[in-house]
Amino acid sequence: MAGYQKVNTEAAAGKPMRSVRFFNTYFSNFPQLLLANLLLLPFDLLAAGFCALMYKQFGGVNIAVSAAALIILNVGMSGVSLVCRYICTGKEQSSVKAFIKGFKENALRCLLHGVIFYIVFAVSYLSVNLYYSGTKSSAVFWLPLIMTAIVALGVLFASYYMNMMTVTMDIPLRDLYRNCVLFSFGELKNNILTTFALVIFGSVIFTILYIINNPIVVLLVLALLQLFIIPSTVQFIITFYTYDDMIAILDETKRTKKDDDTEKKPEKAPVIDKSEAEDISKAASDSKDEYIFYNGRMIKRSEVEKLLDND
Repeated sequence: MAGYQKVNTEAAAGKPMRSVRFFNTYFSNFPQLLLANLLLLPFDLLAAGFCALMYKQFGGVNIAVSAAALIILNVGMSGVSLVCRYICTGKEQSSVKAFIKGFKENALRCLLHGVIFYIVFAVSYLSVNLYYSGTKSSAVFWLPLIMTAIVALGVLFASYYMNMMTVTMDIPLRDLYRNCVLFSFGELKNNILTTFALVIFGSVIFTILYIINNPIVVLLVLALLQLFIIPSTVQFIITFYTYDDMIAILDETKRTKKDDDTEKKPEKAPVIDKSEAEDISKAASDSKDEYIFYNGRMIKRSEVEKLLDND
C-alpha cells in the first residue's frame, strides 16, 4: 500500500459523486453484466449440484460443507472479474471475449483463492459457533470469539482484492497474498464502503425473498437472481470501490501488469514531509518490504527514499 492522503476532488473537478457514478456505470453496462452472469451458468449448475448432493448426504443443510460450492463458483468468477474490470475502467470489450480470456488465464489461481477462502470460512464458522456456545457457560469464550470474528473480517477484506489483483497484475502468489493482506487493513475506508454496499444489496435480496414467503417460489426467485444478477453485481460492487486505489498503488512498472491493462490511472503522491520520511526510514530500517505501515497509512519505501535523496 502506498503512503498518500486521499483528497476528495470530485466536486471541485465537476465530476459526479461516487454514488451517482456507481449507478450510472452499473445500469449503463447492465447488459454486459447480465451476459457475464449467463456465462457463469455451468459453474452455477455444478455448485447447485454439489449443494444438492451435500443436502442429501447430510439430510439437511450443512453450511460449513455446502459452502465449498464457493470454490466452484470462484473459478468461473475469474471471467466475471475481468468483465467487471473492463467495465469499471471504461475499456470497451466484448463480455464473451473478456470472460473467456479471464477464465483461460486465471482459472487455476482463482481455484486456489476459492480453496483458501473456503478453508478460512469453514474454520471461522465452526469456531464462532463453538465459542458462542461456550459464552453461555463462561465469559472467557468471548475473547476467542471476538478474535476469530476480527480475523474472519480481515480475510473477507483481503478477498475483495484476490480475484481483481489476479486478473490485473502478473505477480507471484506470495506477493499477491501479501498485498491482499496489506490492503485488508491499509484500505479500510474502501473495504468498509464495499462491505456496506454488499450488505445493502444482500438486504434488498433478503427483503424480496422474505416478502414472497413461499419456499418453492423463494428457491425459484433465488435461482433466477443467481443466474441473472447476483455474481456480476457482487463483483461489480467490489471492483468499483476497490480497483482504482488498488491499481494506483500497485501499478509500479508495466512488467508487473497484464499486457492488455494499458489504461492510465490517476497518480497519487504521498503527503509527507522530510521529518516524517526520516522517521519512517528509521522505523523500517530492519525490513526490506516495499510497503511500510506508518501512522495509520501504508507508505511506499521508494517514495520515502526519493524524498530523502532530493533534500
